Amino acid sequence: MKRMKLVVKERHISFPRLPFIGITLPLDLTFRLPTLQGLSFGRNAKAMIALTMIVSVAVISGAVYFAIQGISPAPVWPQSASYDAAVAQRLGQEQIGVGTEIPDDVQTGTMTLELIIGSARISSIEFSDMSIGAASGLTDAINISATDGTNILCETLLLEDVEATDFTLATSTAYALTVATTTADGLSISPTLSSDPIQYAFGSTRGALSVPAVSGGTFDRLLISSDATSTVGLISFKRVKAFGSGITISGIRCGEIIIRGTDADESVYGDGTGIDSASFKIGGSAVGTVKVQSSTLTGNVERPVSVK
Repeated sequence: MKRMKLVVKERHISFPRLPFIGITLPLDLTFRLPTLQGLSFGRNAKAMIALTMIVSVAVISGAVYFAIQGISPAPVWPQSASYDAAVAQRLGQEQIGVGTEIPDDVQTGTMTLELIIGSARISSIEFSDMSIGAASGLTDAINISATDGTNILCETLLLEDVEATDFTLATSTAYALTVATTTADGLSISPTLSSDPIQYAFGSTRGALSVPAVSGGTFDRLLISSDATSTVGLISFKRVKAFGSGITISGIRCGEIIIRGTDADESVYGDGTGIDSASFKIGGSAVGTVKVQSSTLTGNVERPVSVK
């Protein structure tokens, strides 16, 4: 049996005769593409089609580009933001990851690096060779705190070669306290001897969340906070310089707290108010009880000094 063939010629469509049945289709199915009066591309039709495609691609690409430009990527540690270690650990992450922008009603134009560690288990939190501070408007350049009824359990808290306008350690415990080779615009070190402090040892790092050490860079402030009892092996600040405001630490229970300078004038605290108004305070009725099993105080100097 012969097959019916459809023949298309230019812009006309017609059906052939069907000789095998001896009839011709009675309908005229030919049609002609409509034309626009006064508009004719002639031999330039292909060029116009190509131009139209190029313009379309350019418009779509531009729209996609500006849409992407309008999306801000999530901050990644240690970019200025708030990071929740407890959430990261609950999600099974091995390392602290992305953070969230701090709302404007909490901070306005402030570069803050905040780590929330409630109920997390962290091997170490380390900062070194950093510049911290803002000209005005901030209560603390560095703040470590736990809410009432909770504690940050820490094997070692170390501040080495740190400079700030003032330092306050309040409502905490340390099995061993060491303050050495530190210069301050007034020293008030009044720990309470007690059998309560425990010598914490962090033990294995298995299952502990990793917080990459931060070296270099600058922020207006560093915040470490906890709203549930958490455990950290080491919290350390080395060669961190702060101005504009000082350091406040409360609600921690440490095996050892060490504040020292590796050389004279490397560990300095002073707001310039004079030695009769202490810029360096540990415990006492004015700030809250700090309990220790033992304390070592060596090579510390009181003299008028102002950190700017």
